[in-house]
Amino acid sequence: MPDIRVRLRGGPQDGNEVSVPADGSGKPVPRLTLPARTRNAQAVPPQLVYERGRRGPDGTWTFDYVGAET
Repeated sequence: MPDIRVRLRGGPQDGNEVSVPADGSGKPVPRLTLPARTRNAQAVPPQLVYERGRRGPDGTWTFDYVGAET
């Protein structure tokens, strides 16, 4: 399946767009994690968690920020 372009809503990545893989039904995967930015290059960054939201009238999927994991 091809990648799908989605828009992130909320959290530190609000408004950014990323490509995510599609699942077997052709929808974007249900959950996405991205590393947070840190000031210390040796630190292990927390993972920002976004979950699939709705598909907008223009066909663009949104992923909503739900928190961070360490």
